[in-house]
Amino acid sequence: MVTESDADKLARFEAALQQLVERVAEDRYVLAVVQVGSLLQDTMWRREALHVWIIEADGVSRRLRSDGKDERIFRILVEDGINIFAEVMPRSRFKQMVEGSSRTAFSCNFFAERKIVYSQDASIDNWFQHANNVATKDRERELLRFSTWTIYAHRQALRRLTLKQDVELAGQEIVEAAHSIAYLEIIRHGQVWERDVIYRALELNPSLFQTVYLDVLAKRKNKKILSSALEAIDDYLQAHASKHLKPLLDYFKKNKRVVPLSEISDYFAFSQVYPWHLEAACEWLERQGTLEKLSAPFKLTKRSLEGVEEPAYLLT
Repeated sequence: MVTESDADKLARFEAALQQLVERVAEDRYVLAVVQVGSLLQDTMWRREALHVWIIEADGVSRRLRSDGKDERIFRILVEDGINIFAEVMPRSRFKQMVEGSSRTAFSCNFFAERKIVYSQDASIDNWFQHANNVATKDRERELLRFSTWTIYAHRQALRRLTLKQDVELAGQEIVEAAHSIAYLEIIRHGQVWERDVIYRALELNPSLFQTVYLDVLAKRKNKKILSSALEAIDDYLQAHASKHLKPLLDYFKKNKRVVPLSEISDYFAFSQVYPWHLEAACEWLERQGTLEKLSAPFKLTKRSLEGVEEPAYLLT
C-alpha cells in the first residue's frame, strides 16, 4: 500500500474545493461558500473530508424526507473522491446567524478557521467579516460549556475512585477531564487552534498538565496519583470559577430567586451545555457555598395534577 504524503493530500483537497467552487459558480441560486477548517499540510493527516457552508438564495431550499423537521439542512457532496460535508442555508438564515441574539448560532469556533472561498453577494461578505471574530460572549459561552464538562468528568472520576476503588476507569475519567481543561486553556487565551489541543495546553500550563495528564498516563495508576490529579482539577475549577461559570452565575444574579433545574436547562438549551452537566455544575457550586440547593415542584406531563420534585438552586 502506497502512503500518500501530506503535501499530495493537501493538493487533492485544494483541487476538490476548487472544483466545487467552479460548479456552484454556475448556479445563480448559490450565493456563497464558506470553508470550515483550514487546509494546512501539518494537519492534513486528520482530514478525511471537507466541511463547508453553502449559502443559497431565499425560497429555493430543497428539502428531502430524510431532513425530517430539522431546520438545518445537511448534504454530503463529492469531488474527485473526496467527500464534502455541507450545511446548506438560505441567505436570510445566515443573516440571522450573524445578527442580534441569533449571533450564538454563528459563534466563533475556537478550533476551526472559517473563510469565504466564493461569493457573489457583497452583503454576505460584510456580514461574515463582521461576525467571524472572537466575541466576548463567544468566549464566555465556550468557557461555561467546557467547565461543566470538566466538573461532570471530575465527579465521575471521584466516584469511581472513592466508591468503586476502580483506578483504571477513574484514570480514564481524569484524562477526559484533562482534555476538557485543555480546551479551556486555549479558549482562555483567545486562540483559534486547529491542531491537537492537548499539546498546546501542555505548553500553556505545563505544571498542571504534568499532574492531570502526563502522570496519569505515564505512571502506574494508583490512588495517590489519581487523588493528586483530582485535587489539581478541583483547584483549577475553584481558581477560575468566577470567569468560567460567569454566564451561569449571571443567570442566578439576574433572577434573584429559587430557580428549578429544568428552567436553567431551558435557558442554556442552545449553548451545547447539557442538563446533566448543568446539574453537576450546580451541585459543585453548592458544595463551594455559592448556591443553596432546594427543590421545586415539577409536572411530568401536561395533564398531571400531582407533581414530583426537581432540584432547584438559589444564589447565596
